[in-house]
Amino acid sequence: MNSATIKKERKLSKTKTNRLIFYSIFIAVPVIHFLVFYVYININSILMSFKEYELTGAHGYVAVFAGFKNFAAAWQGLVSRGFMVKNSLIFLASDCLIITPLAVLFSFYLYRRAPLSGFFKAILFMPQLLSGVILGLLYKYIASDVYLWLAEKLNITVSGGLLDTVQTQLGASLAFNIFMGFGVNVLLFVGAMSGVNAAVVESSEIDGASPMQQLWYIIIPLIFTTIATVVIVYISHLFTNQYNMYTLFGNGAGRTSTLGYFLYVQAMESALVAPRDNLLSYPVLSALGIVLTAIILPITMYLRHLMNKYGPSAD
Repeated sequence: MNSATIKKERKLSKTKTNRLIFYSIFIAVPVIHFLVFYVYININSILMSFKEYELTGAHGYVAVFAGFKNFAAAWQGLVSRGFMVKNSLIFLASDCLIITPLAVLFSFYLYRRAPLSGFFKAILFMPQLLSGVILGLLYKYIASDVYLWLAEKLNITVSGGLLDTVQTQLGASLAFNIFMGFGVNVLLFVGAMSGVNAAVVESSEIDGASPMQQLWYIIIPLIFTTIATVVIVYISHLFTNQYNMYTLFGNGAGRTSTLGYFLYVQAMESALVAPRDNLLSYPVLSALGIVLTAIILPITMYLRHLMNKYGPSAD
């Protein structure tokens, strides 16, 4: 083996080593993220759900085995907050039955490059470009000050802003959630529709198919996997999605609370030993998370099976 061949092999070996180092660094961040924020957190939550903590001093704790005590407390807390489950189901229904169908329709409108489609695209994507907190503050201003000003001008007697009275809080929250959830779905569906073979749509136009027939018989079957994925994500997040409630109400959602909002507030303000009676300790919250997962996981898997089996086929 001559010196030129040796140098070439060393160069190739060095190139392979450099590539391996680059790939290792490149994938290190997602791997560490997965290990810390998924594997570790879930294992720690499972272990914590079987523990309870007792104070040993001003700042000291000792962990003892609690058996299924935390699960009993979690189930009791879930049963006593049935209105939160109902509110979560209402928001889920709005996601699946209002946001998703409307997003498909508007996506088809944008896909066909209809008049003012560029304007509507900018409006629908605005919630994704601006901070949700900023939009929440604007919405709160409109739903309170502007609403009260209009009521005064029209000589309509109201008891408070849309977000201030029990009768209108849920409806106003649903409206904001629909606005916030619209843009990202339109982005997904427009991308899916862009992958549809244009020749198929053009041939249907030659055969006399109307735009709605094209949508129903061609577009929806071809992008149904994307639609099904969006719906399954909505269902799987039923008990963890706070539906922008904290942005609108802070800690004061009251009877409008959802389970996701309740868990968010509890996790933010609680501790290993709950400081107040209305807060659940971290071990009870961990047990509650496992209970909710045990409820929603089989439901999600079964509905996914039904949608794949009975949904429209591209064939």
